[in-house]
Amino acid sequence: MRGFQVVLLVSMLVSLSGCAGVVSLHPVAIPNDKDVVFDPALVGAWEEVKADSDGARTKYIVARAESGYTVNVGPDKAKGTMHVLKTGDRYLLDVYCPSDSAPPPVHLFVKLRLDKDAAWLAEMESDWLKEQIKTRGQLRHEVLAEDHDRIVLTASPTELRRYLLPYVADDRSFGEETELR
Repeated sequence: MRGFQVVLLVSMLVSLSGCAGVVSLHPVAIPNDKDVVFDPALVGAWEEVKADSDGARTKYIVARAESGYTVNVGPDKAKGTMHVLKTGDRYLLDVYCPSDSAPPPVHLFVKLRLDKDAAWLAEMESDWLKEQIKTRGQLRHEVLAEDHDRIVLTASPTELRRYLLPYVADDRSFGEETELR
């Protein structure tokens, strides 16, 4: 979650590969909504600050699209689109991960913090959040036991806004932050 993924990019991009613990069939950020914002600071090349176990640093290319942004995890790893939703004093990335085969296309939600040439991303997928979703029963979802209890939100965009967005204000909803430069 470094660079542009800007708190949501890395988490969502990791989820592009099917690793996310919480995914959604529907977006929470609707293009042209008053809460969807465009920040030119996200556009550009981003690289994770911390290298992986092989010493490699994942690179992300973010470009402006007709509606939102396009994201390329390079080279040739994954592509997607995203929107930035301002909710309260926080920014949430809604990353759409298309698919031509399994797994199906999904949306990932990632917290974003930007400061000059740095971004921090945190995937919305903590154990605490998963327990809230399972026990409160407000959000329609499926639990994929055969896939490490991954939660697939099936709620409509309206339901996501009503029942999921309040969790954005609670840091317990997010995993560890990743820094991008």
